[in-house]
Amino acid sequence: MTKHVQDTAPPRSDAVKKWLKQNIGEQKKRHAAIMKEINVNLAPKRVKWYKEFLKNVSTTGFNFNGDMKRIIAKKDLPKPPKRKDQVVY
Repeated sequence: MTKHVQDTAPPRSDAVKKWLKQNIGEQKKRHAAIMKEINVNLAPKRVKWYKEFLKNVSTTGFNFNGDMKRIIAKKDLPKPPKRKDQVVY
């Protein structure tokens, strides 16, 4: 098997390894904060947004072709799932 340039990584200095470890730790903290904001703090608002959307679709409808609107009957709307709503990355 032939060796390609992209198969070998250049060596990293101790300073670079330390910086990477610190930066990755900071990114994980920011990511955890963002996921908490999305999945915990915005969850009640998201439930309201879903209800509002389903109400709009069943009363005023939505444009499906140019200026043609379609109203979805309430019996045809999807039922909410029994699981907890969660945004994934």
